[in-house]
Amino acid sequence: MDKAHLFRRAFHLCAPLFLVYYLIPEDMWGLGISREIFLLIVFLILMIFESVRLATGRVFFGLRDYEKKQLSAYAWASIGITIAFLFFPPVFVICAVVGLGWTDPLIGELRRKWKKGYPAIPLAVYFLIIMACLQLFSEIPLFVQLFMASLTAAVAIIVEGPRIKQIDDDFLMLVIPLFVMTGLYELMAFTGMLRI
Repeated sequence: MDKAHLFRRAFHLCAPLFLVYYLIPEDMWGLGISREIFLLIVFLILMIFESVRLATGRVFFGLRDYEKKQLSAYAWASIGITIAFLFFPPVFVICAVVGLGWTDPLIGELRRKWKKGYPAIPLAVYFLIIMACLQLFSEIPLFVQLFMASLTAAVAIIVEGPRIKQIDDDFLMLVIPLFVMTGLYELMAFTGMLRI
C-alpha cells in the first residue's frame, strides 16, 4: 500500500476532528469574528489554494492523478463540510461527518480486498454510527432514530457507489445524508409524529 493511499485513508478517519468547529466560541478570541465568519475565511483560503492548484495543473501528495484537471476530493469535502456547518443541525452534521469519515475508507478497502463484504458491512457500520450519534447527541425517540439511521445509511451507501466525474462522493456522502435526516425530521415534526 503506497503512502499517498495511507494518507488518504488516515485523513478520512480523522474527519471527526473537524467537529471541533462546534467548540469554537461564538466570538473568536474577542475579535468580533463569529465562528461562521471564521469558517468562511478558512473555506475561502482553501478555495483560492484549490484554484491556484488547478490553474497550475499540480497534483500534490495525497491527490490522485485524475484530480490534476478537476476539483480534488479535499475541495469537495471542504464545500460539503462548509454547507453542513452553516445550514444543518449539529446532531445531523455529527452523524454525517463521522459516517463519511469512517465508512468511505471502509468501502474502498472492501472493494480492493473483500468484495463480498460490500455493501452489507458498510451499510451496517453506517447504520451503527448514526444510531450511536443520535443516542449520544439527541433526544429523538428510538423508533425515529431506527428509521432515520436505516434510511440514511442506505442513501449514503447508494450515493457513494457511482463514479461521477463532476462531483466527488466525499461531498455527496456529507450533503445527501444531511438532507435525508433533516428532511425526515422536519416532515415528522410537521405531521405531528414528532414533537420538537
